[in-house]
Amino acid sequence: MSETKGPMVWTSEVLNSVNVCSLADLTPQCFVKCRGMTRDVMAKHLCEALKIVEECQKKTDKLEKLINERLDEISIEHFDENQRLTKELEQVKGKSALEVVDLQREVVTLQRELLAEKDRQLTELRTSVVKSVESTVKEGLRTYSKVVEESCKAPSSAKVQADLQAVVKNVVEEEDRSRSFMLFGLQEEKGEDTNGKVSDVLLQLNLKPKVDVCRIGPGDKSTSKDSTGGRPRPVKVTVACSAIVKEVLSRAKCLKNCAQFRGVYLSPDRSVEKRAEHRKLVLELKQRLVDQPGRRHFIKGNVVVSADKN
Repeated sequence: MSETKGPMVWTSEVLNSVNVCSLADLTPQCFVKCRGMTRDVMAKHLCEALKIVEECQKKTDKLEKLINERLDEISIEHFDENQRLTKELEQVKGKSALEVVDLQREVVTLQRELLAEKDRQLTELRTSVVKSVESTVKEGLRTYSKVVEESCKAPSSAKVQADLQAVVKNVVEEEDRSRSFMLFGLQEEKGEDTNGKVSDVLLQLNLKPKVDVCRIGPGDKSTSKDSTGGRPRPVKVTVACSAIVKEVLSRAKCLKNCAQFRGVYLSPDRSVEKRAEHRKLVLELKQRLVDQPGRRHFIKGNVVVSADKN
C-alpha cells in the first residue's frame, strides 16, 4: 500500500495538473478544460483526497485523545483551582469564557507591573528631588558663608541683612527655575488655550506632566504672530520637579521630526546672568560656523565645541 500524500503535496499536484497557480484561481471549468483530466485521473485524485481526509481525522482524534488525557491529569492535580474556574466559566456564555479568564489574569499581571513601575519612578523622583534640594542648599550655604565672611571684615548690620536677603532670594529663585523651562516659537492666538498647546507639544515627546504655563512679555498686538506678523511671546512652563524638566529637555530634539512643532524649541529657564552668558556662546557658535563651515560645532557644558564631521 502506497504512503498517503500530505495535503500540501496533493494540492500542489492537482493544481499543476490543471495548470493553476493557487486555490483561489481553481474552478470546475479548470478540470473540464484540462484534456489530461480523464475520469480515471479524477478517480485517482478523489481516492487520494479521501485518504488524506481519513489520515487528518486520525491525527485529529489522536490529538483530541491526548488533549483529553492531559486535561484529566490537570483536573486531578489542580482540583480546587478547576472548581473555582469552573464556577467562573459557568457564568460566562459562549466560546469566549476561556479568553475572559486569561485576560483577567493578564490584567492582574499588568496591574502589578504598573504598580512596580510607578514605585520605581517615584523612588527615582524622590532621589532626584533630594539631590536637587541638597545641591541648592549647599550652594546657598556657601554663598551665605561668603557673605558672613565679608561682613566680618567690614561689619554693617544693614549690609549683612541686605546680602542675606539677596542670598535667600537667589536660592529660592534658583529652585523655582530648576522646576521650569522656556518654550519658544509656539504660535500665539487671541483667546488661546496656552495650557492645551503646551500639553500637545509635550505629548509629542511622550510626556504628560501637570504643567502651569504663562506667556512672558506684554500682551499687546505687536507680539501676536497672527495680527502683525511679529514673533509669538515665549512661554514659561513650570512642572512638579527638576527631574521632569531634565527629561523634557533631553527629549526636545524629537520636535524636529514633528511637522506641526518643527519651529518650536525648548531651553532651560536661565537667570539674567546665565542668559547673557548663553547669548555670548551662541554668537561664538555662529562665528565658528562662518569661519569653519567644514566642521561640526555645538554648545556643551557652557563651552563651544568643534569636531570633524564623520
